[in-house]
Amino acid sequence: MAYRSSRLEKGKWIPDPSKESRRPPIRIPQENTATLIEENRFTLIGRVTNPKIQKTRALVDFFLQQWRVTGTITGRDLGPNLFQFKFESEQDLQAILAKAPFHFKRWMMILQRWEPVVSDFFPALIPFWITVHGIPLHYWTEKALEAIGTELGPVERFDVGRGRMRVLINGAKPQKWLRDQRSEGNQAG
Repeated sequence: MAYRSSRLEKGKWIPDPSKESRRPPIRIPQENTATLIEENRFTLIGRVTNPKIQKTRALVDFFLQQWRVTGTITGRDLGPNLFQFKFESEQDLQAILAKAPFHFKRWMMILQRWEPVVSDFFPALIPFWITVHGIPLHYWTEKALEAIGTELGPVERFDVGRGRMRVLINGAKPQKWLRDQRSEGNQAG
């Protein structure tokens, strides 16, 4: 019978005493950041949904060439999975947001107006126009559309005449309602 070395003899599973424990977070001092907030008021922050395929530098370069705005637009990579576009005017920023949602390399990207928040989950919302089918005509009201839309996410706008609403969907989370719809469709077909 062959001799087997123990984990201890192999040196496995033994914590390295030379490794320091994790450092506490660095505290940033309170400052008046009103000037920086004002400078970034016409800024969009984005996140890729598939970082293996969507490279932020390539995404920024692509959209800087594709988007046509009146003023100047600048963009930059902000590190892992995040990017920024800065506009000269509110009109240019709104013109781009009105065209959302966007995709790059066949994957959705999340693009939101910048807010002065500190969160690992920002940005996360993708706006979609969702048309509702099968509502009786006498229920084509803003209240009825809002009741349906709020089940999917916050409702941004309504188009009652066309039976649709613009809903903000959290693009950072798996969409369970989409999977449910696909599985129902697969069972029926």
